[in-house]
Amino acid sequence: MDYSFPYCPYPRCAFHSEILPTPYTCFEPWGFYETATFGTVPRFRCLRCGHTFSTQTFSVDYYAKRRVDYQDLMLRLAACSSLRAIGRAISASTDSVSNRISRAARQAAAAQARLSRFRHPNEDLAADGFESFCVSQYFPNNIQLAVGSESQFVYAADHATIRRKGRMTEKQKRRREALERLFKAAPTAIERSFERIAQAAVRALGEGQRPSMTLWTDEHRAYPRGIGDSECASALRELGRLVHRTVSSRLARTRANPLFPVNYLDREIRKDLHEHVRETVCFGRNVNRQMERLALYLFYHNFLKEHRTRWRGVSHAMVAGYESWEIEKELTGVWKRRSMLSLTTLEADQEDTWRRSRRTPLRSGRDYLPKYAVA
Repeated sequence: MDYSFPYCPYPRCAFHSEILPTPYTCFEPWGFYETATFGTVPRFRCLRCGHTFSTQTFSVDYYAKRRVDYQDLMLRLAACSSLRAIGRAISASTDSVSNRISRAARQAAAAQARLSRFRHPNEDLAADGFESFCVSQYFPNNIQLAVGSESQFVYAADHATIRRKGRMTEKQKRRREALERLFKAAPTAIERSFERIAQAAVRALGEGQRPSMTLWTDEHRAYPRGIGDSECASALRELGRLVHRTVSSRLARTRANPLFPVNYLDREIRKDLHEHVRETVCFGRNVNRQMERLALYLFYHNFLKEHRTRWRGVSHAMVAGYESWEIEKELTGVWKRRSMLSLTTLEADQEDTWRRSRRTPLRSGRDYLPKYAVA
């Protein structure tokens, strides 16, 4: 049987590139090995760098011990199923479900990064923070979202752990003080997070053909500071190309509200992701895994979910200016060939999710990240 591969999987090899002048044929057979799930797996050796690989090296199921339908997994997650419920449905442990969601989230991030080269946005943006919590209600988080005003396409999503606020009993205040000796949220977390949102607005402006763009937010005082901390966003604001406008968060959440896109997305996340449902017993225990689940859900929202129920076959991405044929082409192979970090250009928030570099409150050390995930 003749085998073909797009490139050498070893990052330091000269043939490790998706753009090669000629097809990659510089390899030779190098035996095989047997697996219970995938049967006989042929191995090969690169004649340039000497490293060996197999047909499984390019599979999303690399190092996996069983097959899972990733499309079905994503749809179950977006239908408000908990990890335990998904595990029962597919006869898998919650750890196995989390592992496959991590793989799927990396595939989704890489697919979105490739597709972003073909988008041509022509709309304003609305941005705001979606509040939830992870580990405990003493560690709320603010997930900043940048959403297209017309398309409701999510351009960026960034996470910030914040300090618990609001009315508390004396006992709750003492408990918060005790926990803050172990982990204390940065006072400028929202400001730092919104700086990335401002950078996402700059990218959307550069990719489009409009001379200026309006970024709508509520009256949170950290947002102007976040824009000021971004050199590009600050410069464009001075030139009048990036206009920051605010409205009261108490304004009725109707279609006429400029913040409708983020208000709409807040509602969708609340009803579609089980861990964010109000007063639920299902909540996130790990910040990085929580953001992986959100990344996978947003991929579904952007590229698979219909923009309006009556708009058959039109996704949020299409309304945002993505080419429909490129979306269809990407969706055809997103769960087949493993995406590699060395060949993927990610935004800062996406790379944090891929590398699991965010810190979970009360958790010591970094989260485990398999070596194959950063190849």
